[in-house]
Amino acid sequence: LNYMIALSGAHTIGFAHCTKVFNRIYSFNKTTKVDPTINKEFVTELKRSCPQDIDPNVVINIDPTPRQFDNVYYKNLQQGKGLFTSDQVLFTDRRSKPTVDLWASNAQLFNQAFVNSMIKLGRVGVKTGSDGNIRRDCGSFN
Repeated sequence: LNYMIALSGAHTIGFAHCTKVFNRIYSFNKTTKVDPTINKEFVTELKRSCPQDIDPNVVINIDPTPRQFDNVYYKNLQQGKGLFTSDQVLFTDRRSKPTVDLWASNAQLFNQAFVNSMIKLGRVGVKTGSDGNIRRDCGSFN
């Protein structure tokens, strides 16, 4: 589990298309429009940056330090400011929350865990030829 929590920390850099967060701020489920785990001020900020009628090519930063590899990603999760549901659940799930709290308070431990996780990931065999599965749409498993 810690390997996946560490690899998710890669979201401390980069950006995402607004359309990837629409469900969290406009249409979460049948009974509530906004994901209840998201910081309300963050929702306001996201709606300002990503109005519903925005060009689908517009992107936003995943965290406030998008060009710096740091532990701000985990600090954001503690504040309900995870951009994606899959990120925020790392803080709301009791099994991963202690790790998020630890790495939010200790950048050196996060950095080492990330290095170890990348090494482990690098040892995973790559499927090639007919054993592999290439999709045109990575959001779909069809």
